[in-house]
Formats: sequence, structure tokens, C-alpha cells
Amino acid sequence: TGDCTMLWVRSEWLAWDTGIITYLVITVLVTITMVWYFKRQKTVWLLNQIPGPKGLPILGNALYLYVDPPEFFRRTLKVTEYGEVARLWMAHNPYCLLSSAKAAEVILSSQKYLNKSFNYDFAHPWVGISLLTSTGSHWQTRRKLLTPAFHFKILEEFMSVFNKQSNKLIQKLEKKADGNTFDIYDD
Repeated sequence: TGDCTMLWVRSEWLAWDTGIITYLVITVLVTITMVWYFKRQKTVWLLNQIPGPKGLPILGNALYLYVDPPEFFRRTLKVTEYGEVARLWMAHNPYCLLSSAKAAEVILSSQKYLNKSFNYDFAHPWVGISLLTSTGSHWQTRRKLLTPAFHFKILEEFMSVFNKQSNKLIQKLEKKADGNTFDIYDD
């Protein structure tokens, strides 16, 4: 009977022990999920302070923008009617559209907002880690190298070339400006 009692106590202890472990694991997972959810809700609330079209739960504005390229462009322009800074949701990812140089200058001149989103990682195989895709000190170094090339004094020297070539392009496009679409690539 002593061995039988020990086996019973041991099996009861294991059953109780696995119950507690399961309970603790579930409690930790629920707690982590709730903390993440409430932090996310704060972020969502802040982002929804930026004007923009209302999105569907889970999908956001993805269905609104899931159209052919010309219509996509028209709808994106329509979103900019919400203001210089407008917000869109693509699934759970927020995107802000900047439609003025003033709004873009605030972001581009900041040292704080140099990190690019994960979307730029898709361009790495094609363009490498360049000014377009790099971040942080790597971006700053490349940017400082390019800045003198776009100084106003240097660009003023090319104004006559810019104007001459722009006028040539305008003359070519005026011949095709009959209201129909055409491929501008050759021009």
C-alpha cells in the first residue's frame, strides 16, 4: 500500500504541476497580448489624429487603393485633399502622405527621422545600400557628399540648359496633347 500511495501522490502532483505551468503560460501570454494591444491602441489613436480616409478593420484602406495604376494615382491625390499631411492604413501599417514641400521639409531636415521603413529593404537587391535606402550615419555621409552638387549657385549655372531642354520637351508634348493617353518614355 505504501508504494501505491506514493504513485498516487506522485501522479496527483504531476497533474497539479502541469496545471499550474499551463495556467502560468496562458497568464503570461494573455498579459503580453494585452500590453501589446493597449500600446498599439495608443499609437492607433495618435495616428488617427492625422486626417485621412476611414479604413476597414484589419484591411485599412487596402481595398480603396487596390485598383489599376491610373486610378491608384487619382485616389492617392484625392487622399491629399485631407491636408498637407494625410494618413492611410494598409492592413495594420500606417502611411502618411506629405503633399507639400513645407511638410516634407520638416521630416527631411530632421536628424531624428532618418530610419527608413522595412519597405526599403525590398530595393536593396536592385540599388544596394545607397542614399535612397540607407539610414543613420551611412545616409548622413552620403548626403553630405551630394549636398554641394545641388547648391543654388551651381544649379544657377545650368538654368539655361534646364530651360532650353524643358522647352524642347514641351514642344514635343504639345503635339501629343490631344486628350488621349500616350507613352511618355520615348520623349
